[in-house]
Amino acid sequence: MLSDHIKQTVRTIDAFLENYTLGTLIVDGDIVSLETKSGEIVLDESYVIEVFAGNQYHTITYDQARNTMSRYGWPLYAGLEARVKKKEVKK
Repeated sequence: MLSDHIKQTVRTIDAFLENYTLGTLIVDGDIVSLETKSGEIVLDESYVIEVFAGNQYHTITYDQARNTMSRYGWPLYAGLEARVKKKEVKK
């Protein structure tokens, strides 16, 4: 649907403007990564992770991404659209 395509394009532009990398969140055991068009980024606590749900982004921690399970025992956030960027280091 054209409306969905436009919304995805806006999210892509926003991610670029805010220095986020956009992709799909992957959770495989203790490894959390972001699958992008250019490859996979392995994540850790040094990343801001935001997942897209309910028409907006929600910030989650690395531990939430890795440890939150659905009632069926699957990683809850795996497969969701997500955006990540390195946390700013405060001096």
